[in-house]
Amino acid sequence: MADISIIEFGVYGFVAYSSLLMLIISTIKEVPSGRASAIVRSVWLLPGILCAAILAGSGINIVTDDITTGNTIKNLNSSEVWTEVTTQTKQIVLQNEIWITVHLMIMLVLVAYVIQQMLTLLMKKE
Repeated sequence: MADISIIEFGVYGFVAYSSLLMLIISTIKEVPSGRASAIVRSVWLLPGILCAAILAGSGINIVTDDITTGNTIKNLNSSEVWTEVTTQTKQIVLQNEIWITVHLMIMLVLVAYVIQQMLTLLMKKE
């Protein structure tokens, strides 16, 4: 699982949750059930599926700051040179791992809806 930055977490979360919101609104509102509208609804949910999968696979660490410091020390009496590099990472750790499961479930719900829309596209006659 790769760590993601706070900006990535916000963008991926916005896209995934807005796709879920669009799905919720489409269940409340009467939507046309034609073939063309099935394609449009499915295409608009694909980025949400991808972003939910990224959030589910990213783990519980959200990196906020990454500082790399380099130091070079030269001995003036000889030709010896020492180099050291230190890296400090500040991160937010999600307190509960249930968020991984929540994002996985969002992805699965969106995938199920897209499959249902594709079946509608293939089975429905104009």
